Order: sequence, then C-alpha cells, then structure tokens
Amino acid sequence: MLLSLAMVLAIKRRSARLRRSISYAYHALSRYNIRSININEMSFDSDRQCVDNCRMDRRSLSKLCYLLTTRGKLKGNRNMSINELVISFLHIIAHNVKNRVLKRQTARSGETISRQFHLVLNSIMRLHNILLKKSEPILENCTDDRWKWFKGCLGALDETYINVNVPANDKPRYRTRKGEIATNVLGVCTPNMQFSYVLPGWEGSAADGRVLRDAISRRNGLKIPQEVKGTTSLNGGKFSMEGKSQKMSNVVENVESSMPPKIKRKTQSTKHLWTKQEDAALVDCLVELSKDSAWKSENGFRTGYLVHLEKLMAAKLPSSSLKANPHIESRYKLLKRQFYAITEMLNHNSGFGWNDVENHPAAIGLRNKEFPHLDDLMFVWGKDHATGANAETPADAVEEINLCDEEKPTTKKRKGKADDALDDLVGEIHKYAIAVTEANEEMKGISTYFKKQTDSGDRKMKIYDELIELSEFSEQEIMDVGEHILKDEHKIDNFFALPKAFRRNYVIKQLNEIHPK
Repeated sequence: MLLSLAMVLAIKRRSARLRRSISYAYHALSRYNIRSININEMSFDSDRQCVDNCRMDRRSLSKLCYLLTTRGKLKGNRNMSINELVISFLHIIAHNVKNRVLKRQTARSGETISRQFHLVLNSIMRLHNILLKKSEPILENCTDDRWKWFKGCLGALDETYINVNVPANDKPRYRTRKGEIATNVLGVCTPNMQFSYVLPGWEGSAADGRVLRDAISRRNGLKIPQEVKGTTSLNGGKFSMEGKSQKMSNVVENVESSMPPKIKRKTQSTKHLWTKQEDAALVDCLVELSKDSAWKSENGFRTGYLVHLEKLMAAKLPSSSLKANPHIESRYKLLKRQFYAITEMLNHNSGFGWNDVENHPAAIGLRNKEFPHLDDLMFVWGKDHATGANAETPADAVEEINLCDEEKPTTKKRKGKADDALDDLVGEIHKYAIAVTEANEEMKGISTYFKKQTDSGDRKMKIYDELIELSEFSEQEIMDVGEHILKDEHKIDNFFALPKAFRRNYVIKQLNEIHPK
C-alpha cells in the first residue's frame, strides 16, 4: 500500500516538472522571436517559400514593398515593419487565410491584423495607375496566331463572380442564377493578359449589359480610344470600338447585338386583355403573398405560388376566370420586367436616363402610360433587384480613401469624462450662440419692417404738402390727385423722384387720367 502511494507521488512530481519545463521553454520564445521566425520562413528563406506563401519571388516582393512605400504612402510603425505588413496581406489573399488563423502564426491580435490588412489594401488601391496597364490596339502587321485576326482590337472583357458574405436582407440581390451569394466583377484584359480596367461591387444578379453601361457612364469609368477599329462583344469576347467617331453609348449596343440571341420558348397565347381592376387585384395579392413568410423566400416565392395566386384572385374577382398558367404567370413576368425597367431608369448609378426609354428593351409600351403600382411592387421586388450602389472603380476608391485621410485627426488622444463634459459644454454654448444670432436676425428684420412702414406713412402725409405748394390747382383737384396717387406705391415713388419743376406736368397727367376728356 505504501509502495503504491509512493509511486503515485513520484509520477505526479515528474509530470509537474515536465509541465514546468515545457511552459518555460515556450515562454522563453518571446513574441518578437515568433514573429521574426515565421516571417523569415514564409518569404526570406528561399524564392520557393516566398512563391508558395506570397505568390511572388523575393525580388518582386522587394519591388512591391518599394512601390507601396514611395507611391502607396504605406508606413510601418514601431510594432510592424513594411515587410511584415505586405507579407501578411499577400498571404491572406493568396490562400484565403482567416483572421483567427493568421493571428496564431504571427502572434498578433485579430484587430491588429484586420486594421493592417486594410491599411495595405488602401495603399494597393493608390497604385492603380501603375498596376492597370493602358490598352493598345492590335496592329495591322501583328503575327500572333491568336490575335492577328482581330485588327484594332483592344483586348477582352468578361465578368466573374466572387463569393461574399452579406447581411440576410441583401442576400436576394447578391444571389446568382446558380444560387450562390456573390459579387459581380467586370475585368478588362489586354492581349498579353494584363488588366487595364476593373469594376467590382455589382451584385451577383446584375445583367452583363447593365454592368457595362454603368462602367462606361462613370466619371472614372471605362475609357475607350476613339480612333480604333475592331469588334465588340461580351462574355469573354474581344473588346474595342468600330469607326473613328463612334460614341461611348454605341459600345453597349454593339456588345448587346453581338451576344447570342435569346431563344424564346413557344408559349400558349393568353388572349386576355387585363383591366385596371385585375392589375390592381394582382398587385394586392402579390403584396399579401410577400407578407406571408410561408410563401416568401430569398429567390422570390416558393414553388406553387402561382396556384395560390389563382385562389387569391378568384376570391377577389370571382367572375374573372383567370388561370395560373398562362394568364397570371405571363402578367406576373410582364409586371416584374416593367418594374425593373422603371427602377433601373430611376437609378442614376445604372447608366440609364429618361432619354433611354425607347432604347430600353423592357420599357416597350411604357411611353406616355402610367404605372400606378410602383410603390406596392417596390415592397414585393425592391430588395431582389441589383442596384450597383457599392460598385466603384479604383480611381473612385482612391478619392474616397484620400478624403477619409484628410478628415482623420493628426493626433489621437483618449477622451476622459472631463473631455466629454467639456465637449458637451462647448456644444451647448454653440447652440446658445446660434439661437442668439437667429434672434438678432429676427429683431433686425422686424425693425427694418417697422422703419419701412414709418417712412412710407411719412411720405404719404407729405404728398398733400407738396401738392399744396403747387398753388395753381384747386382744393378739389389736389384731393382727387392725392387720392389717385396714394392708391399705387409706384406712383408715389415717381412723384417724389421727379424734380419740383416737373411735378406740375405729372399732376396734370394724373388729372387727365381721372377726368378723361
């Protein structure tokens, strides 16, 4: 018994010594050593390690750090060097590394990693003039087997989807036709695979032509040389302009005309003329269906909603005899198409204007016609339609970054309770000063008004004194002329503006108006 107890105690003491040695060995490596070891292993040991972790060799990494420092305004601090900032950024975007994973590798807090990531990202955006290359057309003497057939072509453009996480309310607008939540990115490449233009931020459900219209209509948007020739297409096709004086708006028409035509399915003709009463009833049913969580889904409505709409329509209009297919289905598609066309023209970011109504494919039949259900249908489809509000070009992003940098204070200081109290006092004093200024302005206006009234009354009383000085007129004539002049402020001003030598003729003129011959 005693022997077994002694063995247990010996084992516990040994395990305690092992724990103390392991803990001591771990803490012997400071955070600084851990960071330096990891950064050196990731990039500076060899070009192979640098390419594996940062997707570029050590020479390219040094050039990028130099550009970010000199042109991108990136600055290190006493805790993180330029190399560590850039390597962490490249490792995140190259391998889609999560914040919680990288903070273990670099011995940093998650907040520090996130803040420094955005700092490097802003510096990268400032290099867009260097990183985005200028497009040059294919020459007539081009010998490239792939591009010699496209004389004057500038390159190729296409869109790609990048998966993103968005709030639940915005998911319908970001859902693609394959059901993924993604953002739409338009990219233009030169023949040697160098990017010349990028427009990210459009929701995944946006059409290709709509994104292209937005890119061309932006102030810092897609610029195309005027004196080039070639073909224009989308979906990975060649991209240029035909003619020497072609307008930017014609590019989209060329792109859309070069797309493969949509195959229309043969559907049975509805042969039903919808009345205003039936349209209003259908819109009411759609609003009622949108409020019902059992039928509303992220993609619109759940399967079988047309049959349910038929029942709701039958309850509202028993004598209409409208069927789910084809009557309600075709009308539903028409209203949805017209609603999207109107909201697209109302949205200034979309590149459309009111002059494009005739050219908009979905606006056929809307000219000089009312659409009274816009507000109600906004509740039904308003959140499902891409708007492009978050899309911005690199130049727009740099302008916003510079504006934010100018608004930031130069020095940061923690505020205490005394500072908060002082800010509140300054705010109250400012409000009091504004109120006093407004009161002074009101008093000044009131005094000016009364002064004008007093001056006007004095002038009216003075008219008869001036008329009496003209002794050649009778009392009755003076009373008639004074009453006639006092009826019009303009005549009062004219009377006092005339020299006394001309007032006699003015009075005679007024008497002729009072007693015409």
